[in-house]
Amino acid sequence: MSEVSDLSEVVDDGVLSESYYIQRSKGEFAAGGWKLTQTQVLSGWGVVSVAKEEDLIMIPEGDRVAGIMVFHSKKRIYETQLDANFGTQGYGQGSYGGASAADNQHFSDIMLWQRQQWRVIAVWPYPNRTFWKAFAIRLAGI
Repeated sequence: MSEVSDLSEVVDDGVLSESYYIQRSKGEFAAGGWKLTQTQVLSGWGVVSVAKEEDLIMIPEGDRVAGIMVFHSKKRIYETQLDANFGTQGYGQGSYGGASAADNQHFSDIMLWQRQQWRVIAVWPYPNRTFWKAFAIRLAGI
């Protein structure tokens, strides 16, 4: 059995991976809600799969819905960040994740795949393996 030293090679595999788009929104939470300051669409490439039972255990029970997709990417994927302290316990700041200043807050990325939109609900970084794993739910009516 061969050993893979860098799992990001699997994320980029031409047979297993496919293209999708990442719609990223930046702004700030202010009086009245979310104030959008910038939207951009990035091209993404990675393995996309249906969430398995083992994956769903990592999601809070109230957020578990049918049809959760798992997106793997070498590009960072964001879930909603509420304030400047996001990530002080883990991956929100530092050389891998970058700083998360209050004036650079992110709303959950929207993954555009198979003519449908999927909102990111949870993200797991794998800095030692140089890729991101995100769970996303399909947005209704789109």
